[in-house]
Amino acid sequence: MQRKVHVIHHTHWDFEWYFTTNESFVQLAYHLDEVMQALEEKQIDYYLLDGQMSILEDYLTSFPEQEERLAQLVKSSKLAIGPWYTQTDELIVRGESIVRNLNLGMKLAESLGGYMNIGYLPDSFGQSKDMPKIYNGFGIQQAVFWRGVPNEVTTKREFHWNAEDGSRVLTSNIKNGYFVGVGLIYSEDADSLVETISEGATGEDLVLPVGGDQRYIDFNLRERIEVYNQKLKNVELIESSYDRFFAAISENELPVVEGEFISSSVSKIHRSIYSSRYDHKYLNDKVERRMIYQAEPLMVMAEKCGIPYKKGLLDRIWKLLNKNHAHDSAGGCNSDKTNQIITDRFVEADQLSYSLVDYLTRKISESRMNVSENELIVFNTLPWKNKKVMKCEVSTLFAAISLEKDGSMVPFELIRTRKEFSGSIRREETDQDPANYYFIHELLVEVEIPALSFVTYQVVENTVQNNKEFSKKSSGHSIENADYQIIFDAGELSLIDRKEGTTYKNFLAFEDSGDEGDTYDYSPPYTDYSYRLDLAEASCEATQDTLRSKLVFNGEWNIAKDIQEREWKKRTQVIPYQLTIELMKNSHQIQFHLEIENQASDHRMRVLIDTPNKNDFSYTDTPFGTIKRAVEDRHIDDWRELGWREEPTAIFPMLTYVNSHTPTSSWTVFSKGIKEYQFVGEDFQTIALTLFRSVGYLGRPDLLRRPGIASGNEFKYIPTPDSQLKKKLTFKFALQLDKNYQPAKLSKDYLNYAMSTPYYQIQELNRFTTTLKYFVSNPLKNKVVAQEGIVFDSDKLVFSSLVKTMDEAGFDIRVYNPDFCQEVNGEIIKGSHEMSYTFVDLKGNAVSSTEKNDTIPLGTFKPGEIKTIHIVD
Repeated sequence: MQRKVHVIHHTHWDFEWYFTTNESFVQLAYHLDEVMQALEEKQIDYYLLDGQMSILEDYLTSFPEQEERLAQLVKSSKLAIGPWYTQTDELIVRGESIVRNLNLGMKLAESLGGYMNIGYLPDSFGQSKDMPKIYNGFGIQQAVFWRGVPNEVTTKREFHWNAEDGSRVLTSNIKNGYFVGVGLIYSEDADSLVETISEGATGEDLVLPVGGDQRYIDFNLRERIEVYNQKLKNVELIESSYDRFFAAISENELPVVEGEFISSSVSKIHRSIYSSRYDHKYLNDKVERRMIYQAEPLMVMAEKCGIPYKKGLLDRIWKLLNKNHAHDSAGGCNSDKTNQIITDRFVEADQLSYSLVDYLTRKISESRMNVSENELIVFNTLPWKNKKVMKCEVSTLFAAISLEKDGSMVPFELIRTRKEFSGSIRREETDQDPANYYFIHELLVEVEIPALSFVTYQVVENTVQNNKEFSKKSSGHSIENADYQIIFDAGELSLIDRKEGTTYKNFLAFEDSGDEGDTYDYSPPYTDYSYRLDLAEASCEATQDTLRSKLVFNGEWNIAKDIQEREWKKRTQVIPYQLTIELMKNSHQIQFHLEIENQASDHRMRVLIDTPNKNDFSYTDTPFGTIKRAVEDRHIDDWRELGWREEPTAIFPMLTYVNSHTPTSSWTVFSKGIKEYQFVGEDFQTIALTLFRSVGYLGRPDLLRRPGIASGNEFKYIPTPDSQLKKKLTFKFALQLDKNYQPAKLSKDYLNYAMSTPYYQIQELNRFTTTLKYFVSNPLKNKVVAQEGIVFDSDKLVFSSLVKTMDEAGFDIRVYNPDFCQEVNGEIIKGSHEMSYTFVDLKGNAVSSTEKNDTIPLGTFKPGEIKTIHIVD
């Protein structure tokens, strides 16, 4: 029987890497001329433009006159584009970011004639288990990727990849890389190349991707195909596409696999890239949270008030983020000049998203009925009642204040008051008019706000007594709330679970070790010197009050300055640090805030949290679910003998939390921007979060954890001194103790911990509370009245997003079942009046009939299932 080789002519266009996107754009400008010429002159039949639209968007911004020319090639199925905006990372960006990436890519591709309906991610560093259900949600039934499938799962190149909810994609796994086919152009050994691509094939149809990084058009492709066809017996090479290849193999008998793919058994996977350029991970996490859980819901709330929904503004911010989610960009394995551009995009997205929240809270606040001076309006952008202690600042003429709601006094705690000047500034402060001074009061107040709504407080003068600043220092080094007590005594930090009456001594420490790896991977030095860092030498100040208690540690750690000092077992580098531990009223989290001034090179720092549990598995969240992972790979001792590409150290990615639990004890560590963990120690009882890695090269060869050639560029050392992160670094994480592990409830607890509460004060004394406060703003003609939005309050399902996805009335709310084993039934969305609702897919297409009710029954959720509900109220 004759075998058929489907030759896929393509380029893999890294959005940025050791080069910047600006530098590669020059080549792109000429490359696309060659692509269009080759297709129009029929020198080649098909071409795949890497499955991402961002590069075409950049091209058409400069060359809009080429749009129709490109569109003709797309419509004629000669040029394959999309469906992605950028080639996303799948493991350390949120599921909604992945959805936005596809939304943006598909929309752009449709404007040019359509997208390749294939989940094409040829170089992402690992595959999330949630991708089949994301793909199916967009109507995608096939997928192509390279990295991560272990031989123990399957050695077949084609298989059905399933998710736990039953979603399935027919998958082509290009195990030898998207560049394997360049042998067709350069090698005369046709038999050897066909033998290579035949390994693991499930039928007589083989696939041969001919392309590479930023690769030019191979104008001699047909000549080389003819040469091979003359040489080979019972084998025919044809110009083809992935669509034609999948059609050819669709009836084959194929294995079925499921789960994530992050194995290094057949390709490098870079299982410690999650801690490279921590500063980027922190910024990304902050902007993702603000966009998904504040800006987008707030824009839905604002539209109900009469403020136009600015989807173009949201898309602009998401494009900035999605550019930074390209696999190299998200990983941080780039040159310093590229990483600076990534930082700039994060800063731009941060400023835009912050200003959007600022504008909308102000516009709504100033458009209410009966607006009066010194009102404080507090917003809840989540679909359940929010009760928490929030921090805010108010500006008044009053030296002392009180807080009222509906005429009743509201207790609060004053952190501090500072005096500010509101007049024209002068060189000499004594020349400033004393009448133009006012006061800024920093407060803690416990608020309770209905779902997707706001409440109004009144700031009034306190004429009875002066405010006393909130600084009630404890005589001992101990703080507590209803759930916990934390004691610092004789240099030791102990945690008491007050509800269980259990004490955990020395539950928190830090670790510093060497890192002779690179921006791709952690690797210990050939001669390492690792040590625990504690708080024994730090000064400690305790503050205990009703709404918040905290311990503040100030100290210095001595660590090795560089690799050389580690070899000498010296520790001459001083690292100043401040660690704050906070307990808020009625909060179940112990909150940690660490600031350090890093001035050392080539090292890794981790926080160690000792649990009482003996752990065989860890649990963490994924883009749309939860995953259980073994805390030690069974090939940790024989990976070299097996020929694996890197050591399978059980270092794993996380999104928002990592959990250790038994049937009666659950310990969860939440993070804001920390994306990497490992379970270490005796019986793997210790959770180690990687705070940051400090490294000086893009790629290094012959690492202990990754022997052989350097990753990235194997021919040249590319220094990355900025990746040493010699600067001030901030880390925020929290610990929560429960009796039981409930993943959906943990996601809700995380949002209550991680999300700040937006607010706005009606006042004109201080026009610099935010940047936009300086500008004038017209209130709406139709006055706004506070009204509760829809209510989704579940401990079994996860709230994922609230967003307007189409140019029509209504909005979409997305929820999912995070449990990978159990179905969920009986959950609802509650409205205050009758609503029309339709279940839709991730593109917004209806998958059910439209119903009307004031209560939306969500039906049965399979394990891991995602549902999106379009609501018109």
